[in-house]
Amino acid sequence: MSKPKHERALADHEAQAILSNVRTSPRKLNLVAAMIRNLPAQRAIATLTFSKRRIAHQVRKTLESAIANAENNHQLDVDRLIVTRAEVGRSIVMRRFHARGRGRSARIEKWFSHMKIVVAEKQDEVALDDDEVIEATAIPVPAAETDHASTDATLSVPSTEGTEAEAAQQAMSADAAGHAAAGEHSPGAGLGLTDDHAHTDAALSVPSPEGTEAEAAQQSMSADAAEASDQAAEDEHRTPPDHSGQGAT
Repeated sequence: MSKPKHERALADHEAQAILSNVRTSPRKLNLVAAMIRNLPAQRAIATLTFSKRRIAHQVRKTLESAIANAENNHQLDVDRLIVTRAEVGRSIVMRRFHARGRGRSARIEKWFSHMKIVVAEKQDEVALDDDEVIEATAIPVPAAETDHASTDATLSVPSTEGTEAEAAQQAMSADAAGHAAAGEHSPGAGLGLTDDHAHTDAALSVPSPEGTEAEAAQQSMSADAAEASDQAAEDEHRTPPDHSGQGAT
């Protein structure tokens, strides 16, 4: 009885290649890995080909192996491959020593590194139709947002009670309308006269309340007679009584 088959860790559109125990430090190898991350596969190969780093040649061979795995084992399109990951890790460290002055020795460390390159086929961007975009944007407004709309609608209702200035303005407009209506029936309306001229003509055409000349003279005479009687009464009160004839027989 054999062991169960190990599940594949990568996705169906990905492929990888591993470089183990390469004779360089992880720091130096990471500088080369940073040059090819998130680049198309063919451009990454060109970058590594013209790089002056010593380890760039081995990294390029690892990348080519990952591309071959994607093409042969997973039937991926080579022209659409992208370097999605370039991971660098620490491997063994060999320790050596060399002689120093006065019989002393110094340690030498020789670092080794691991590297894993993962390439993936670029996925097509899903183009949404216009109808789908419209449906996505047609989202109902939540209740929290409708409170502002209802508040604005409530505030926009005009008040039934007017101020004193509004009442005065309404009264002036009503008087102006009345004057305009009166001006239409006046004699000067047909001649194109304004309201002021019509009211002036109407005032001048009203007969005077005063009477004729005879009535005026009679009124003046009665006023003179009343004034004379008043003057005589005042003189009577002012003249002292005559006591010279008292005791005469």
